[in-house]
Amino acid sequence: MQEALFLCSNVLMKNELRKISLQKRKELDVKISSEKVLKNLFSLDEYKKAQNILTYFPLKYEIQTQCCFSNNSKTWYLPRVNGEELEVCKYETKKISKGNFNIQEPTNEKILNLDFLDMVIIPCVAADKNGYRIGYGKGYYDRFLPLLPKTCKKVLLVYSDLLFESVYPDEYDVKVDVLVTDKQILRF
Repeated sequence: MQEALFLCSNVLMKNELRKISLQKRKELDVKISSEKVLKNLFSLDEYKKAQNILTYFPLKYEIQTQCCFSNNSKTWYLPRVNGEELEVCKYETKKISKGNFNIQEPTNEKILNLDFLDMVIIPCVAADKNGYRIGYGKGYYDRFLPLLPKTCKKVLLVYSDLLFESVYPDEYDVKVDVLVTDKQILRF
């Protein structure tokens, strides 16, 4: 009984943090903060060594990753929602359209074997100093991340204003390897 109450309170706390964070990021200067986060991302040895990188096409208030695609020394991939799962597709400029949740998604063929991925750059609403994230609550990345090869670096991008002591992770939440903000880099 106590365990059920604990889980229920964690879910409520996580939902409240999500709500607060979604509102708070609307007040941020997304352009300037994104540039700082990306500068820190590009400084990572893990990024410099990575050749095949899965990233996301950002929503309005997310860290603006679309400049990554102009780095032709890397091969870029994007996720696509299919039912309850994320699929991986190679990024091609002319093969993008609005998909689920009004997110730009690839329209080309999905890739079945993910062993080639060196890095996945993960979006979030908020995160904590232990390497856990709060997403939008659908669990797509929580189901997807365990499918990646052990050698693939999981990198989380988050605004420093949305970094908390805890986001109340549960058993399904996946810890990242590196967390990058506009002010710091944390490794786990």
